[in-house]
Amino acid sequence: MTLDLEAVAGRLEPRFGKAAHRWAGALPQRLTELVAEWGITLGEQLKSGNSSVVFRCAGPQGEAVLKLSPDSYAVREEVDMLRQFASSGRVPAVLAAARGAVLLESIRPGTLVEKMAQPPTPADYAGFLTDLHAAGDPAAAPRQLTDWIDVLFNSAARRGADLTGSKRLRDDLFAVPTETVLLHGDLHLGNVLSGGARGLVAIDPMACAGDPCFDAVDYVLEGLDRAEMLRRRDELAAAAGIDVDRLDMWCRVTAPIGATYVGNPAHSAELAAFGRGEY
Repeated sequence: MTLDLEAVAGRLEPRFGKAAHRWAGALPQRLTELVAEWGITLGEQLKSGNSSVVFRCAGPQGEAVLKLSPDSYAVREEVDMLRQFASSGRVPAVLAAARGAVLLESIRPGTLVEKMAQPPTPADYAGFLTDLHAAGDPAAAPRQLTDWIDVLFNSAARRGADLTGSKRLRDDLFAVPTETVLLHGDLHLGNVLSGGARGLVAIDPMACAGDPCFDAVDYVLEGLDRAEMLRRRDELAAAAGIDVDRLDMWCRVTAPIGATYVGNPAHSAELAAFGRGEY
């Protein structure tokens, strides 16, 4: 396998600066070490974001995915949180872990939910959330939802989001005590895979402790129009046994954030209108 190390470094540089080039230069040797240590055979490099390099591979436990990152602390957190969620059966199993690297179970077929021709039903998604939230100890969370929302707000503000209403609703939500669970924290539909008969599987947690409604918002907001978002909100709340009013408020808190990310102008406008309380 031939690696384009300059391309790797260029993709990681926005996140890690010039250190990305040093890390990429050492990547072939690190891969050689892990192949020997874990008895794996590397396959194709998979598409990933600006914080990691991911490969398909095979090893003693079958098909797997190898993920490496310059941010060894983030990898350690991911390993710890996947192990917290493991009893749910809704995350990939951790097969091995080392500094800055993790070997994960391969999920098949592994289609991203955002790419599926037919999205999961609210009942299917409710079962997924219920299983996920029944696992893990919220006391083990590396952050609280209150802190994670501040991070999201700061990022969205830099992209020009109007968060006036979002901050008011956030304060209203946090003022009322509610159940606390270990949340995935970043459950957009690009982080949810189809696991075939196994059902939906979550990857790349940004785990935090907080209101279970928070993990439900992306499924609602990724409906492509107003009617679909409202249908998903109502049916998911009923199926998951969560408070529809709190779910609605969380959707309105986060809709302006989502409006700054989506590439579809019509969907962005609907999200902004949802956040402003226009429907």
